[in-house]
Amino acid sequence: MSNTSNTRRPAGNGNTSTIDEAATEAAHAPTVSLLTRQLAETLAASATGWRFNIAQDTFQEAYASLLDAVPRDDRPALLAQMRRDLDIVAERELNLDSDNDAQTGHVSTLQFMRNLEEQERQQREKDLASHSLLSGAELRARLKVTPQALSAALKARRLFALRGASGEYVYPAFFADPRHDRHTLEKISKILGDLPGAAKWDFFTIPRLSLGGKSPLEALAKGKLDAVMAAARACADE
Repeated sequence: MSNTSNTRRPAGNGNTSTIDEAATEAAHAPTVSLLTRQLAETLAASATGWRFNIAQDTFQEAYASLLDAVPRDDRPALLAQMRRDLDIVAERELNLDSDNDAQTGHVSTLQFMRNLEEQERQQREKDLASHSLLSGAELRARLKVTPQALSAALKARRLFALRGASGEYVYPAFFADPRHDRHTLEKISKILGDLPGAAKWDFFTIPRLSLGGKSPLEALAKGKLDAVMAAARACADE
């Protein structure tokens, strides 16, 4: 049926062009998280590129700037994630252009960003493969809604989209999961306001210390609606 065509078709398809427009607004951030970009920009601003023997206080300044962007009780979890991600990036970076690096000792900030983007792309592929993320057509079929209804939900910030591995718009499957109350999820999405889709996805799926080490989705399953609402307001105010 034409009303369930893929949202990536040209804007000439009247039923889906509004979804693309709404999704563009809801997922306007690049695939790399805002926190990652803040770290990279801080490092890039130091001198003319950072080196392996970079001063300790420069790293401390970069990390302090990054940590200030999240609530205090969520910082330990963020630091743990940063350690894992930076270990991966460092291992990959050391294997890239080894001859050139051996001569200059220079690590490209652009390559650093590309590595992180590649990690994000691979994670999106895994999320799609596990059906944690769905195409627009799949979500509409599960929710039994029209393209116009999906577009309206996106514009109202009740639903959100993010970019998939190939640049297409994808949607969280939890909105169509009968184990979750969709109206509650939509209310939380609205509280998160104009945050990018990737940031909202992270909010729902990443464990938070303020929720006892559980993700908001897990906390909601335990009936902790008030705590999740409070965490959403705090995230939106950051």
